[in-house]
Amino acid sequence: MKIIVKQIHCEGKNEFDIQYNNQLQYKAKLPYISIHEPLNLEKLRKMKIYDLNNNEVYTTNYKYIENFKEELIPLKYLVTGSQKFNQLIFQSDANEIKIYYESNGLMNNRYVIDINGKQYYAYSIEDGYIRHFPIYDQDIQVAEILKSNIVTDGLDEYHAYIKDGYECLSDGIMNLVLFLDRSEYSSSYIVNKSTTLEKKYSYSKNTKFYDKNWVKTNFGDDFYHLVDQQVRIAKEELKHPIQTSKKQWSSLPKKKKKILIYIIVAPWVLCLLIALMVGIIFLMNK
Repeated sequence: MKIIVKQIHCEGKNEFDIQYNNQLQYKAKLPYISIHEPLNLEKLRKMKIYDLNNNEVYTTNYKYIENFKEELIPLKYLVTGSQKFNQLIFQSDANEIKIYYESNGLMNNRYVIDINGKQYYAYSIEDGYIRHFPIYDQDIQVAEILKSNIVTDGLDEYHAYIKDGYECLSDGIMNLVLFLDRSEYSSSYIVNKSTTLEKKYSYSKNTKFYDKNWVKTNFGDDFYHLVDQQVRIAKEELKHPIQTSKKQWSSLPKKKKKILIYIIVAPWVLCLLIALMVGIIFLMNK
């Protein structure tokens, strides 16, 4: 089974299309945090997942007291052996899916997908232009999420692959992807008509869970070809920064252009005024 979670809007709103085996299954709306409004934790945690008839399928519940108690003591996991962070519950008529980040020691961290009491573990490994999240049922790898480190126009995209017999994991994986995007990949401040290209590597105890050929062996290498193409396009664009900047500027709405001009010009005007005042005071005291 294959799941694609594709961001379709990041300008003023965060919206996603979610495909199961190339068929549109859900739509999701994640909170959009604008640079012009104060941080609101309640808004930050609220996510909405709809079916194709626009019925809300999953609601989210952030357990403030439970999270506060669990996260109150810094480095608690060094004493207790485990500490949970950002526990978020996705609830539907059929499922209660809890997603959270768990620390079990230094450089020993994982994401947990708890589906109606059954737990699966996801580990994060950066390998060049791709971030991998192999997912395990006990000691057996049953799925993997892939995220390209090349982002065009602020739109993130995730591809997940699930072994036959583990289709019950599909909604849990979808919820983990949305959790990751909200907590680690917010595109609210990325300019449209832009490309970001990052090459990353990670080294931790999680590396032992990483089989770099798992997706290729079980599902083929289409995603890897897609990333190679993204890298070529991104590198070509980066060779022409002036042309890229013109595209970015022309894509901005008038309001944002005015704000950007103000941000750029205001410090220089302020410096000029200060210099004039200093000059006047100097002449008056001469």
